[in-house]
This record gives sequence, C-alpha cells and structure tokens, in this order.
Amino acid sequence: MNSVFHTIPCFRESCDGTYDCREGCTMLYYTHVTQTDYNAYLKTLTADGFAVLQERTLDGNCFAALKKDVQVNCLFTPCDNTLRITASAVDQTPCFTETTCTGDCTTTFYGFENDQTLIDCGMCLLVQCPDYSFFVVDSGHYFQFNDNDRIYKFMRERTPDGQKVVVNGWFITHGHSDHVSKLLDFLRYNTGDVVIEGFYQNLLPAEYPLGEDSNPEERALAVKLFRELEAFPAPVYKLHSGMRFYIRNLCFDVLSTHEDIYPEQITDYNDSSCVLMLHAEGSKVFIPGDAAVLASRVLEARYAETLRCDVIQVAHHGHTGLSARCYELLCADTAVFPVTRIFYEEDIQRHEANRRILALSAQQFVTGDGTVCIPLPYDRDTVYKLPDETFEDFAKIKRLWRYVYTDERQKELYDLFLQNGGDAEKMLLPTSYKGFIEPKPPIEE
Repeated sequence: MNSVFHTIPCFRESCDGTYDCREGCTMLYYTHVTQTDYNAYLKTLTADGFAVLQERTLDGNCFAALKKDVQVNCLFTPCDNTLRITASAVDQTPCFTETTCTGDCTTTFYGFENDQTLIDCGMCLLVQCPDYSFFVVDSGHYFQFNDNDRIYKFMRERTPDGQKVVVNGWFITHGHSDHVSKLLDFLRYNTGDVVIEGFYQNLLPAEYPLGEDSNPEERALAVKLFRELEAFPAPVYKLHSGMRFYIRNLCFDVLSTHEDIYPEQITDYNDSSCVLMLHAEGSKVFIPGDAAVLASRVLEARYAETLRCDVIQVAHHGHTGLSARCYELLCADTAVFPVTRIFYEEDIQRHEANRRILALSAQQFVTGDGTVCIPLPYDRDTVYKLPDETFEDFAKIKRLWRYVYTDERQKELYDLFLQNGGDAEKMLLPTSYKGFIEPKPPIEE
C-alpha cells in the first residue's frame, strides 16, 4: 500500500484492490459498501482533523474531498455499492468555489476544425468566456502540422488588441497523439504572448498494461507529455469522478476517469478518457473525448436524467465510441462530430450509436466542414459555422494511408468545400480536388 495511506484512518482492515493513479496518487477499492458505511467514514475523517473541501451528491453518487496533511477523495456509487478512496501527498485540487466572470464577450463553445489535409482524426474544442479568456480541450495530431499555429491564431483573433491570449484552463481528455501532439507544439512555439493558467487531466500511467492496444509510440508520447506538463510554469490539476470544479463562469462535473474502470482491465486506451459535463449560462455541454465501451457502462450505471444536455461532442469522432444507450440518456439537441466529412459519411450509419444520435438530435455538425460556433445560453437557432479552412491532399493521403477515392468523389468533396465557404487561395497548403499543391499560373504582362 502507498505510504500516504498510513497517515489516513482505515475504512476497513483490508481493501478489495489497489490502483496506481499516477503522480503519487493511489486508490483503494472497496466492495459491499453502504451509504451508512460511507457517511460513517466521512465522520471518522473529520474527527481525525480532515477538513471537508467539497461534499456533494449527483444521482445518488456521493463524493467528498478532504484535506489534512494529504489530499483524500471519496466516491461512493450505490449502483454497485463500491467505495473508491484516492489519496495523494501532492495537492492537485481544482477550484471548488463557484466563480464569476465579467466582460462583454458572449460565452461560446467552439468545435474547432482540425487540419484534414493529411489525416482524418484530431480534436480541439474551445470555450470563450465573457472576459475573452479560453478554456481549451485537447489539440490535434502531429500530421496536422499547422494546428498549433491555427489554434493560436483562432484565439489571438478573438482577443482584444493589446491583451495577451489567456487560456484559463487546458483540459486533456486522454493521451492519444491526435489529442495531445499539437498541445506539445503549442507549448514549445506559441506561448510568447499567451498565459496558460492551468492544465486539467487524469491521464493513464504510461506503463499501464494495455495488452494488444499497447503502442510504443503512444507510450513514449505520454511520457513526453507528462514531462512537459511538469516542466511548464502552470499548475496541473488532477480530476476525479464526483468533483465539481469552476473556472470563470464555467462549471464542470467530472463523470468518469480511468479510475472508474477498475477493477476491470482497460484494453482500449480510449476508455481512459476523462469525461466532463460543462455547465455554462444555464446550458449543458457533454465532453467525453474518446470514451468507449467500458466508460459507457460506468455512465449508464451511475447516471440517469442528469446526463440530459443541450450539446454533445460525439465520442471518438463518431467511430466506435459510447453506446447508443448513453446517447439516449444524453438526448442532446445538437451533436458535434469532430471528424472529416469523408469519415462522417462512411461511419454515420455503420454504428448503432450514430443512428441514435441522428434520431435524437435536431441538428448535427461536422467540424471538418468548418469550425462550429455555439453561443451560450444554448439556442438552436443561434448556432453557426465558420468557413471551411482545410481540404484533403488526396495524393499524399493515398501514399500515407492507402486510401483511394475516385475522381468523382474527390470533385464532389471539393465542391462541398467550396460550398462551405472554403477558399483554396487562403489555405496554408493550397490544394485542389486533384490532390496536389498547384502552383499559381504566371501573371501575364
């Protein structure tokens, strides 16, 4: 057992399992726990001198954060009568006190268009607050070469002249390369006039035994990410299920992390995604990252009507992500698919979950068609889309991925790019539907 637990009153003489949560944080797992047991343990902790930082209930699930010499979090879930106690000597607690934010900027949720020139994945979401600061979610893939610059440019253009770009929080759903690579580049190249106030995460340990889904490249990237976050001069907050934390006028409920999968083994890295529900201006936005089958079971078992929301980011780009039942519980009016138009059309009817999204939501947006803008409070009629900024280089895609598209399909997609406001002359890497960079014709004198 981690030595930190030697300074904490025992819940029971022996636990049913221990789990390494990374960063010196350990979890003890107990089964056959009742609400009475949980309440009694909180009294034991407070009698021992622990101060309660937060105590709350969501759909019958009970959470408490306490602090003495160490930080302790307790989560009791009545659906399976289990108690998870995490403890750490390092204080990585986010703000538990409701905050306010003044300013004349409309709070807006953005589904950012990642560069689809060479690859079809990647995800970046942003929320701009009244004071013009941004809450950022993930980033993009390393094949989306310019996206660290594009993310910076997006925020710079929406920040008043003479002010630094302020990132009030950068949330990392999980450590896959298409979600964190451009964050690493941003930290290296784009922070000259940017203030990052903190990072929010609960990332899977790099050494976690994923089995067939284990990838040496992704493991090495995770190690690099941990190192860069530790070195960057901003706090790194660790999120645990049950927490409610606040940033500016934004409120977040932590619904699931990799800790909640234990004692089941994670075999799909996507299931390590940290899942949040954003509350802002009386509206709710669901942010699951790439959460998949095991995370779905957690969400379905623990929550009911409280999952209902206005907007969803569709998990895992609309590939194999959350279950159809999860989307039924969410029952969102607007669905944002962080994916290209090509893969949206290929996958939309392939998976039952996507079919349920189509049936339940009033409107769907594909970030590959242009950045999606959702002013909050949510009103379906105020949602709009920015012009499409990127287009596939089909020749390079063929060489990289062996994906082949007919001339007719390429022309169809290029026409759609133009219909979505795309302008090949304004692109960082101008391409045509023929799939190569075309030089401009010489100017005739």
